[in-house]
Amino acid sequence: MVLFLVLPLFLFSCSAQLKLASRLSGEWAIEEFEVINADGSTSRMENAGTITFMANGRGTQTFSSTIAHLDAVNTGDFRWTNTSETVSITGKDSSYPKAWIIMSSKRNTQHWRSTDGQGNVQVMKLRKK
Repeated sequence: MVLFLVLPLFLFSCSAQLKLASRLSGEWAIEEFEVINADGSTSRMENAGTITFMANGRGTQTFSSTIAHLDAVNTGDFRWTNTSETVSITGKDSSYPKAWIIMSSKRNTQHWRSTDGQGNVQVMKLRKK
């Protein structure tokens, strides 16, 4: 009896995970990257670069920012995995290696949030290119 109750939940979870992975494949513009510090201060960057998710669990990113009138660009490769509610990015070349909680996931837009363990929150808004 327990098997009949657990099996549908397992199948739904797997299909939601696969649907998200399929939705993420491709190139995304980082429309907005915001850091909300524990002290209440915030910093926001618009048009912060691009991130590409490939179906094989790999990806590339170009993260650019203008701080104090200095342009900085960081490019690199990463690995990614997902559940139905999170996306994890890892790799020494990644600008944002961490687990991201999916706040909103649509075909052409993504809204993610993460923390750094020190009370700071990062928010990333993506748009499919």
